[in-house]
Amino acid sequence: MSTLAAEDPARERESFADDVAGMFSFLISPSSAARRVFRKWFWVAPLVLFSIVSVIAAYSMIPITLRVIGSMGMSDQQLVIASRMQHVVMWFAPVSAAAIYAVEALILYSVASVSGVNARFGALFNLIAGCSLIQMLAAIAGLIIIRAKGEVSSMAELRPALGIDIFLPAGINRFLVAFLGYFSIFELWWIVMLVLI
Repeated sequence: MSTLAAEDPARERESFADDVAGMFSFLISPSSAARRVFRKWFWVAPLVLFSIVSVIAAYSMIPITLRVIGSMGMSDQQLVIASRMQHVVMWFAPVSAAAIYAVEALILYSVASVSGVNARFGALFNLIAGCSLIQMLAAIAGLIIIRAKGEVSSMAELRPALGIDIFLPAGINRFLVAFLGYFSIFELWWIVMLVLI
């Protein structure tokens, strides 16, 4: 009887509310985040938040994207098709995010298996889901930059530069610029937190 009483507080701490409150530890506290990756349903809270923010960001980008596509000389019919495609992509954000989490977790699981590290797929899935909050912040930062610019006239401007390439002088090798452009501040933050957790 005393054993059950001792286990109850631990089970209470593993509530959905605790998962919601604790998911932000993936942004700043690797040790606190590491304790959450072994919870069975932890991934639900980050996936829900990521999906909500993705849908809102995608919805607010639709008029801007359509204006840019329209300025490229597309017909009205092509604009209608582009609009429908963006709406479909927007509403499938939760499914596509879960699929991406699963693929990334599977890659980590494969690397761990080859390296001889004992890892569980569920824990790695939770790890990827928690770290996706950093990518969510990247999407929010990109949206803020695009909105602050005002008029966007090209497809390139729809992807604001957040990478290390912004520190390079003009005339540098374009492959180096593309490579360093991939490693944004948020991408480096994601990699560091992933490794530390």
